[in-house]
Amino acid sequence: MNKVLIADNVANGVFEVFEKNNIPYDQKVGLSEDELVAEIRNYEGLVIRSAVTVTKKILESADKLKVIGRPGVGVDNVDLETATLRNIIVMNTPLGNVQATAELTMGIIHSLLRKIHLANQSMHSKKWEKKDFVGSELLGRTIGIVGFGNIGKKISEFSHVYGMKVIVTSSSLTAEDEKKYKVSNRYFEELIKQSDIITFHNKLSESSKYMINADSLKLIKDNAIIINCARGGIVDEDAVKQSLLNNELGGYGCDVYENEPQTDSIFAGMDNVLMTPHIGAGTKEAQEKVAVQIAEQISDFFNNNKITNQVNK
Repeated sequence: MNKVLIADNVANGVFEVFEKNNIPYDQKVGLSEDELVAEIRNYEGLVIRSAVTVTKKILESADKLKVIGRPGVGVDNVDLETATLRNIIVMNTPLGNVQATAELTMGIIHSLLRKIHLANQSMHSKKWEKKDFVGSELLGRTIGIVGFGNIGKKISEFSHVYGMKVIVTSSSLTAEDEKKYKVSNRYFEELIKQSDIITFHNKLSESSKYMINADSLKLIKDNAIIINCARGGIVDEDAVKQSLLNNELGGYGCDVYENEPQTDSIFAGMDNVLMTPHIGAGTKEAQEKVAVQIAEQISDFFNNNKITNQVNK
């Protein structure tokens, strides 16, 4: 009998799906690496979110493990190389967070351009500083989207509604999608030169590490804003802060950080920076959706030998 360890906090839909499909499970949250090493020997399936890192040490002790399920998109907290070598399938749910992350991205853009976060703080301080919060409109601006997967496509749809010109950097953009989504593909350097808003929705890899750095920042307009709701390591935070201090960048909005959890950000107290604590997928709808999806995928794998959304092929 295949049994699943749920090692993170998940929506209740996970339990309901496993029970419906006669998949036994245990939920044990907050395990250390050594504790997980000991526990994982008893399970064929593992469900995690971002709070658990599945290391090589854990995987090498997982003699029975067949599948790891991660509700959401990012699987950089799983040692994919070791999982592949040990024939362990790693699955995610790439579509469940699209709407939530895209909406948060647009919310951050709105707040930075209209200074909503600052106006809110002012009002809570019982002030009326109307003249201090003159902002900018989205109409007619150029938004550059780095990475054109599901979230990038949703951002392009939103952007067109506001009357923005949309350019993208994507190695996988097809001519069909370029026409369908009314976007133009650009080299990265060209995109950052032309864009008023630069938003990242790509994966973190060796090639995307520090795409925003001291050199690339010199190519960006002084009044442009950068949004990172993808992965923290894409942006060199020190370089961005220096550009902001030098008035060489209009603003920075981020939901992700190179080191998480981040409780002592170098951006703390900066008016032209808006930060959220990795809540891109943090809607009730998204959490329930991805939880149910991953439980259904694991159940389908155990009961019907069907593999869905495998990331380590």
